[in-house]
Amino acid sequence: MSKRTFVVPHDFTFTADNALDYAIKLASQVDAKIELIHIVSKEDEISSTEKKLNTIAGNFPDAHISCTSIHGSIFSDIGKFAEKNNAIAIIMGTHGSKGMQKVFGSFAMKVIISTSVPFMIVQDDSEIKNIENIVFPIHTTLESLQIVSLAGNIAKMFNSTIHIIGQKESEISKVKKIKANLMGLAKRLEKMNVKCKLDLVDSEKDYFDSISEYCKNTKADLIAYSNDSDRFFASNDKFAQSIIFNNQSLPSIIINSKTAVITHY
Repeated sequence: MSKRTFVVPHDFTFTADNALDYAIKLASQVDAKIELIHIVSKEDEISSTEKKLNTIAGNFPDAHISCTSIHGSIFSDIGKFAEKNNAIAIIMGTHGSKGMQKVFGSFAMKVIISTSVPFMIVQDDSEIKNIENIVFPIHTTLESLQIVSLAGNIAKMFNSTIHIIGQKESEISKVKKIKANLMGLAKRLEKMNVKCKLDLVDSEKDYFDSISEYCKNTKADLIAYSNDSDRFFASNDKFAQSIIFNNQSLPSIIINSKTAVITHY
C-alpha cells in the first residue's frame, strides 16, 4: 500500500517553512510522505529551485520528503500535481499581515477551487499540535453533506472528534433544514465510526463570531469548511476568508464542494 501524501507548496518564505513544519508533524502521526513543490514561471529556473527545496528538506532527515519544481501556474498546477499524487491535502501557509490578507485570501480561493483535493491553510502563528477537535460549521445547503466523508476520513486518521455546528434559526423552514443536515451528517459519521458532537450556536451574533467563540470554548485544533462558491465568485467569498484568517490562528481545511471526490484516502 502506498504512503499517504501531503503536498506543500513552498516559496522560500517563513510562511512556507511554517506550513512545512505543520505538515511534518501531521505526517509523523499518520505515516505520510511529503511532496515539497515550487512553481516556476521559466523552465530554466527548475534546476536551481529544486536544489533549494532539497536543501530545505535536508534539514528534516527523519521525514520522508520529495522535492519537485514545476514549470506552470500556481492557479492550476498545484492542484493538478496534488491530484496526480493522490494527496490527502495541500498544506499551504498564509501571509498573515493585515495588509496581505485581502490579497492572499483572493489568491487562496482561486487555488482552492482549482482542485478536488482539500486545502489545509496554516497561519504564521498557528500552533503545531495534535488534531483532537475539528469544528465543522454548516449552512442550510446540501453542499455540506457532500464533503462530510472527507472530513470524517481526516478525523479517523487523527482519532479526532468532529463538532458539527449550525446557526440557530427562527424561520421554520430553515430550522428544519439545519436539523435535517445535522442529523444526516451525524448518521453518516456514525457509520464511519467517527466521534461527533452536534450543536447550534447563537443567531443573534454574526455566524463567524459565534463559530470563533465555539472554537475557543471547545479548544478546537482545526476548522473544516465546505466552500460552495462557484469559480466566478470564489475570490469574493468573505466567509471562507474569515475562516482562513480566523483570529485564533487555527489551521483550517477548506474543501471545494463543487469538485470534491473521495479518492484521497
